Amino acid sequence: MLTALASAAAQGYAHAIAHRASVDRAATTNRLRLVLAEWPLIAAVLPTVGILLAAVAEWWAEATAVDAALLFNTVALFGRGAWAAHTAGHGWLSSCRAGSLDMLIGLVIILANALIK
Repeated sequence: MLTALASAAAQGYAHAIAHRASVDRAATTNRLRLVLAEWPLIAAVLPTVGILLAAVAEWWAEATAVDAALLFNTVALFGRGAWAAHTAGHGWLSSCRAGSLDMLIGLVIILANALIK
């Protein structure tokens, strides 16, 4: 959660700096709005945080919570990728391919993380 908050703040601040450079004036309230516009980054990690907090509350084992979080995020990658492609006008088969590619990228990241540890 802290990583997501820091990432959202950094992303929003980068947008604020870019906006100020392009407009060439100080933006006071715009900076805060640009930082707060990164809320989807925070919202994206909330299900995972909830799943992992369930392990802290001893509702299930830590290994089960990690597996559930990885499964949830992998399925979410597929769903979001397929939905985005379909919204962009692709057919369902093409959308499923896009979702599968997004899911595959997520699986590669999981594998790389496991190999690093």
